[in-house]
Amino acid sequence: MSFLRKAMSQCCHNYGGEEVQNKDNCEQVANILSQLLKSTKYAGLVYYEEKGVEDLVRFTAAKKLEALIQFIERKHSQAEIGPDISFSFKIPYDYIELNFTAQQDEPFNGWTVKPHTKPSRLYQEAVDKFGDKECHPSSCLLSIYGSPDAVPFLNYSVPLVGVVHPVTLIIHRARRNLAVPVYPTNPATSSSNTITEVTAVSSNGRASVSATVDVDKVKKAINGVLVSHYATLNSLPKKSFIGLVNQLYSADLISNEVKEDPSMKECIDEFMASLSFKRSLPKVQEHCQKFLKSFIAVRGSCVDAAKALGEDWIKAINELGFDFCIDIDA
Repeated sequence: MSFLRKAMSQCCHNYGGEEVQNKDNCEQVANILSQLLKSTKYAGLVYYEEKGVEDLVRFTAAKKLEALIQFIERKHSQAEIGPDISFSFKIPYDYIELNFTAQQDEPFNGWTVKPHTKPSRLYQEAVDKFGDKECHPSSCLLSIYGSPDAVPFLNYSVPLVGVVHPVTLIIHRARRNLAVPVYPTNPATSSSNTITEVTAVSSNGRASVSATVDVDKVKKAINGVLVSHYATLNSLPKKSFIGLVNQLYSADLISNEVKEDPSMKECIDEFMASLSFKRSLPKVQEHCQKFLKSFIAVRGSCVDAAKALGEDWIKAINELGFDFCIDIDA
């Protein structure tokens, strides 16, 4: 489409002095060419790849969505592909740009979003070349990092500049479990964050419920496992989710406000908020047990979700050197 822009430029500069009478004709031609540009639709999408402790995020675009997806699946087979968008380039722009200074609708404390190029732009001429022999799609590369104390979920809004109709990318990431296994400490040297109870050791060599426990480490492990299950929990059938919301509300695990306008994210946030106030391992276990029982009470796929979540919780806490006593049998 770059030739259309050149034609518009030439037309609008060919009149002057004695040729003013051609101005109206040039404006009509420019309007027609502008409409042609606006009617050309492009597809854009974001895809994610893990690299060490951070995620690499790429925004790319092309005329043909299917060809773009096939390229990503072939060249980036491990990538997670996000939802696609449709847009048209806006006159007089010959590029689209990612706006990282826009106001955010949700908190992103503890997260770092860093573009690899400034400004981050996709030029129409480069986008149009995708499909030519050995030509890769143009893309904007970002790095995303969530610190251990970051908010559990990142939903970062990035509006596109230079498009006909407003459209905003939402970069969604879940905080990873970065907790390092920590074994029971000596009560004499433990920090103020460690809950000290009567020491006892189970037959398998791990500390039992009554042992010296760093509850903060346990809660971080619980949160990390929950984050890793977010995608599968969010895929539960709608009717099952409605039943789950009712069970969570009956167990006093979510508020009235969440029940009225529920989402899996809000339910998890409520669960984690309450968990942060639990100061002993028995209280943490009780809280997690109520959460799992709410799933089990719904039956169906929610039972499998509870078992998978419970098993991973037990495994994660065991790796810290403690027994985690919760019942995951339906």
